[in-house]
Amino acid sequence: MSGLVLFDLDNTLVNRERAFLLWAQQFLAERNLDATDLDWVVAVDADGKQSRAAFFQALRARFGFGDSDEALIAAYLKDVQAFYEPEPPTLDALEALRYAGWKLAVVTNGPATQMDKIRAAGLDKVLDAWCMSGVIGVAKPEKAVFEEAARRCGVPLDGGWMVGDTPEIDILGGKRAGMRTAWMARKRTWSITEYAPDLVASDIAEVSKRILNP
Repeated sequence: MSGLVLFDLDNTLVNRERAFLLWAQQFLAERNLDATDLDWVVAVDADGKQSRAAFFQALRARFGFGDSDEALIAAYLKDVQAFYEPEPPTLDALEALRYAGWKLAVVTNGPATQMDKIRAAGLDKVLDAWCMSGVIGVAKPEKAVFEEAARRCGVPLDGGWMVGDTPEIDILGGKRAGMRTAWMARKRTWSITEYAPDLVASDIAEVSKRILNP
């Protein structure tokens, strides 16, 4: 059996947590700020859920930067890309799915610059399509995002999988779109009782194996 597998991007196909931490360390060093502020910066980032405008507004208020929010955001989007890199286990797992006939796509809530992460991680070579909410004008958990990814892959949405790390957006959104779902646990325990993923995994290699060997 084959079909469609959709993936979230940050902290699913790419290690956004690691990339942000490395960027934050470099940022503090370049600004001659105290390294002990790292935990505060990470907390304000809120695992990427904080908007970049609100994030840098908080940093300007704390550290007194004279830079505009726009300049800080532009520099961040440029500099953070250096900390994304290909992860062979992830690429191999995706290749295994493609070899078995599955079509693969990214569905991510974010701007067009998410494509920079996809290229930096080498994912553009193993994906069939990608949908960024800032480009297509609709965001997860809306069903239209999943439908557009399926259209770009040229396969039906029915019977497909949605893989991601955010319960409300990825798992519930995928379920409402009629898909099976896989949750990237990231050392967490599933605690929601109203709904649950079809499988829980620690990495993409595990997801691939379990989809290929149900």
